[in-house]
Amino acid sequence: MSGFRQQPEREPEGDDFDIASEPADQMPKALVASGAKPAEQLPLWSPDMADPAQAQGAAEPTASNAGWKPAPEKDPPWSLEDLFIFIGFAFLSFLFASFVGVVLVSVLRQSFGVPMGEQALASTPWVVAMQSVWELLWLGFIYLTIRKKYHRDFWQALKWVWPRQPAATFLIAGVAVAFAAQAIMNLFPSQKHLPIEKLFSSVEAAYLLAFFGVFVAPFIEELVFRGFFYPVFERMWGLSVAVVLTALLFAGIHVPQLSGGWQEITSIFVVGAVFSYCRGKTGSLVPPFLMHFGYNASLFVSLYISTDGFHNLKG
Repeated sequence: MSGFRQQPEREPEGDDFDIASEPADQMPKALVASGAKPAEQLPLWSPDMADPAQAQGAAEPTASNAGWKPAPEKDPPWSLEDLFIFIGFAFLSFLFASFVGVVLVSVLRQSFGVPMGEQALASTPWVVAMQSVWELLWLGFIYLTIRKKYHRDFWQALKWVWPRQPAATFLIAGVAVAFAAQAIMNLFPSQKHLPIEKLFSSVEAAYLLAFFGVFVAPFIEELVFRGFFYPVFERMWGLSVAVVLTALLFAGIHVPQLSGGWQEITSIFVVGAVFSYCRGKTGSLVPPFLMHFGYNASLFVSLYISTDGFHNLKG
């Protein structure tokens, strides 16, 4: 009609309200009275779609999800395959070290005139040096396997954890095992001359062997057999089988030194089984190391006393 003028459209201002979002009690009375309904707000996702927050929660379980547990970390991380690789490495490194030793003796004798015969390869200093290098290669292999291949802490992976019991407990236990083994050996004395006896050729050689046998061999051997081999065997076949297998391997590396002495080899097997059982029951590598240290130390102390300070050796 001509009496009414059409109001021009204008842009909404900050004070204007949004019907779709304004509560009913705050809407203008005219709209409420007329029964007008605010526009229905469309959902951000369709009803058949899951809530993104809920979907994310379902895809990524949390600690609050009932029945969900994180996958346990493999302990130890290395496997039986790594043990076979180690055995192959130890064999090849022994052949390589022996070859290097022969070449070195030949070079020293021919090029520098050093009076060294083939018997030098069987001398105590040479044997101890070669054994030390060989066992250091073992240590290097195990270290690289744990640190570089599996990215684990070296000492933690090997269970080098000090037990709750005093260290003296395991040292004394090692001494007791040594006396028990010696007592049994006295019941079944061996009349054979063992290869290791030839290494005790002098007082100096005996001291060198004592140092190696007390301060080097227990640590390296326990690290290899009870630290590297034992946990894999225990995880696969249980404590009993692990004890027997590691004891067999432990006795095996001593066969060249004790060749022909079945009593001594049997004794080493039993001692190795005791060390392995201690490792299994304590869950730590430190107790069998302390026992091994006490065992070897008591043997050399006994030898020192019985031979008048290594002066009356049979070697």
